[in-house]
Amino acid sequence: MKKTQKTELVVIGAGPAGMEAALAAAEAGVEVVLIDRQSRPGGQYYRQPLEVSSGAPSGVSLGAPPAEAQRLFQQLAGAANLRCLSETLVWGAFPAETGPGWVLSLVGPEAPPRLQAETLVLATGAYDRPVAFPGWTLPGVMTAGAAQTLLKSQRVLPGRRILLAGSGPLQLALAAQLAQAGAEVVAVLEGATISARTWLSRTAGVWGQSTRLREGWRHLRTLRKARVPYRFGWAVVEAQGQDAVEAAVIAQLDQHWRPIPDTQESLTVDTVLLGYGFVPATQLSRLLNCRHELKLAAGGYIPVRDEWLQTSCAGVYAAGDGAGLGGVSVARLEGRLAGLAVAYRLGHLSTASAAPAAAAINIALTRERRFATLLGELFTPGPGLYRLATPETTLCRCEEVRLAEVQRAVQDGARTLNEVKGATRAGMGNCQGRMCGELIARAIVSSLAEPGSEADRLEAVGSLSVRPPLEPLPLSVLAEAADVV
Repeated sequence: MKKTQKTELVVIGAGPAGMEAALAAAEAGVEVVLIDRQSRPGGQYYRQPLEVSSGAPSGVSLGAPPAEAQRLFQQLAGAANLRCLSETLVWGAFPAETGPGWVLSLVGPEAPPRLQAETLVLATGAYDRPVAFPGWTLPGVMTAGAAQTLLKSQRVLPGRRILLAGSGPLQLALAAQLAQAGAEVVAVLEGATISARTWLSRTAGVWGQSTRLREGWRHLRTLRKARVPYRFGWAVVEAQGQDAVEAAVIAQLDQHWRPIPDTQESLTVDTVLLGYGFVPATQLSRLLNCRHELKLAAGGYIPVRDEWLQTSCAGVYAAGDGAGLGGVSVARLEGRLAGLAVAYRLGHLSTASAAPAAAAINIALTRERRFATLLGELFTPGPGLYRLATPETTLCRCEEVRLAEVQRAVQDGARTLNEVKGATRAGMGNCQGRMCGELIARAIVSSLAEPGSEADRLEAVGSLSVRPPLEPLPLSVLAEAADVV
């Protein structure tokens, strides 16, 4: 049996939050292991390109990652006390039997099967929010994140005639990137209805965000130059085609994001990109039994944290979008604060050193969180978006569970996500409910039609249980780890 390796801190996720947390802790003298499932650090936002093959299409050029990302990469490469484990999955987490902290179960080319850490920083990020409608499983319908990965990592366009539908400024940025890379962007549909008056009424939220506003304006000019329509209060309600997408049916939405009758149009496209925001990746924090709360504007269920970003589990910290959607600036600041908190907890920093550093970070965090709250209020999808599916629409793609089967389970007495999971197998596939969990929860809420706010009704439905392994694994890995599980 291989001996369990030990370290003071494990940071899980090498995106903006994870990199900052690892660097802040290592700079203070903490022994750090940074784990990420990708081959190179950066996460989705600072994703680094793969080696471009000779067959890659020419003209698809987005340039190198920004200067701040390059600085982080260089600091990681030269940091003392810091070990990076790439292409590594954390598939289990268990209380340590000897000593403080946690034992993580890992699989990766250079990873030990078990790693014990006194403290953890969860910087797990978020994943694209799924939206189900007739035809959403056709080839050619994909998330905005998947399209961005193709662009950033492989320099490949996701299609020829592309329609974007979603909410929030990120799809505006993606549309501009696609147009600059030579794609034909048919239109950009923004589900929210936002006027100039809306922005003017929220000047406090945009105070100090001139850089982001200028960036948004540049994206709009790029789309205008490419003659791409940008339509507020519209969404895709159906994708049509035989073996792939051939057309998209769009409709105008009311204030609850429900399609307005007699507003439907059909657009000839071969690709539909969906960008309705993100869902925090909380599988690991839930496996650790951290306490969570439901905040729809922050993306859904998020871990409860104190002022040092520590969760309800002592020594476990959460930073970045995995602890509530906030964007790259919030993620970097929270990562820095979490790394500082770990160094202070482990005795590498004194109160006199940690307190003023944390205070400076929190001043900047207050401003950035204010802007993130504004975006959440403006762009969080309304309940009508989750009622586009018909009874024959597939909700759980892994287990091929249709809306009708979920409705039947509710009629038979199922009232929670886990009860529907037991009755239908929804959420038992490879994605472990990441794609279908919220869709099924919304379907239960719609089927029950009980009184109360949308948030209260979703909270009553609950979330899916999380168990190891968190990822699909070879049986040989499980057999080797049997003594831990």
